[in-house]
Amino acid sequence: MNFMNDNIKTSIIGLDEAKRLASIDLCDAFGRTGIGGRKENQDNYAGTSVGNNAILTVCDGMGGMNGGQTASLIAVTEIAQTLAETPVEKLGEEAIRKSVDTANSAIYRRALNEPPLRGMGTTATVLVVTPEAAYLTHIGDSRIYQLRKGKKVFRTFDHSKVFEMVAQKMMTEEQARQSSFSNIITRALGIRQKVEMTIEKIPYRKGDRFILCCDGIWNTLPEPEVLKLFTAKDTTKDEVEYLTATINGIGEQRGGEHDNLTAIVVDIKQNSTYQYSCLKKAGLLIKRQFARIRKSSKTKRIYSKRH
Repeated sequence: MNFMNDNIKTSIIGLDEAKRLASIDLCDAFGRTGIGGRKENQDNYAGTSVGNNAILTVCDGMGGMNGGQTASLIAVTEIAQTLAETPVEKLGEEAIRKSVDTANSAIYRRALNEPPLRGMGTTATVLVVTPEAAYLTHIGDSRIYQLRKGKKVFRTFDHSKVFEMVAQKMMTEEQARQSSFSNIITRALGIRQKVEMTIEKIPYRKGDRFILCCDGIWNTLPEPEVLKLFTAKDTTKDEVEYLTATINGIGEQRGGEHDNLTAIVVDIKQNSTYQYSCLKKAGLLIKRQFARIRKSSKTKRIYSKRH
């Protein structure tokens, strides 16, 4: 489906108001969430700034009896609070690891203590933008994109059954998106006592845009069309409002049973002090690809995100 030619109308039904999460010399950030066509919104997001640093997170919960909503709320609260309490000079890889571990433990303990919540979990994306670099991690199939001049320059790689098949070249990303198994993820917060994570440190340039989003956003359309949506508006607030309203409108036109939808848009206003050399960039791309293939060959537990 090419939404550009289908007269898709935007819709704000079920969408919360966009919230300003950061407005600092380094960047502007706004977030927005909506229930979509579901009975409850299991997504949560949070963001704040500490000095000239931005802390942002989007989580997409799973589990019945309010479990998904509870898990994602615990996650964004623990992640944002742990990072906000970290001295600014220590905001980076270890701080993110601590925040995600703290969230994972909190969800796991809550589920043990409340039997109706057992089995609850959540995906997570975490982005910390410092003057030096952007530090990020993700768990599950919520994503972080980095865009430059309308082009994708970075994107996280889903922890999902179908993306293991993509890594093994058994299917394309578009086939994975349309697969009936696209909701099966291989990592989640709160399911086990420990969670595996990879933390990236990446450079950015003035004019770059980061998008943090759940699958209710990116899984609605083929990626080339989603990327057009990600760069449709110039200002941060206009973009998050247009993106969520358009995705919501598409869902309503398709029958109104669409997923929860949540996005944070971050617009960068300065260059990071950390920048890749061409040689290092090529080496990192090769390293990431081999790591994905190695991980995809391991046997993993799988979790369904169907609400």
